[in-house]
Amino acid sequence: MDRWGPREWARLRILQACERLEIPSKLWPNIPFPALPRPYQYEYRLSDAPAFNPLYESESEWRSRLDAFVDSQLAEFRKKLRADLDSGFLKPIKQTRTTTPLELRYEWAAKRLCLRTPYRDLADETVGQEKVCDEDVIKKAVASILKEACLGKGK
Repeated sequence: MDRWGPREWARLRILQACERLEIPSKLWPNIPFPALPRPYQYEYRLSDAPAFNPLYESESEWRSRLDAFVDSQLAEFRKKLRADLDSGFLKPIKQTRTTTPLELRYEWAAKRLCLRTPYRDLADETVGQEKVCDEDVIKKAVASILKEACLGKGK
């Protein structure tokens, strides 16, 4: 998971960016179908929630019982989540300190990879009337994405 999971997610996001940008598919990187290590849906369902019986209890009494039930279920969920993190079954996604939206960073990488758009042109793109980011920020973001996706350096 440490080695292949992040790579596959990065590649998938690049393909999604290519599709969003309507880049012709013949220019897309030749990436085999992603081999994600496991289903990405991870959920915890409540079971056996206390029933409400309006003939024997008030709404506030039932809500109190329901709150206590939810609190106990959340404690169980946290314990399961901690165990999954500790065992390596789940891996936290490393957060970046950037405030640039994820979709925009992957669009830069897709434009650089597929269209060979110069960094200067990526930096000159505007949203509204202001410049999005400077060239160095874009270079670092694109290099990081392409490294994670194992798709070259994006020079």
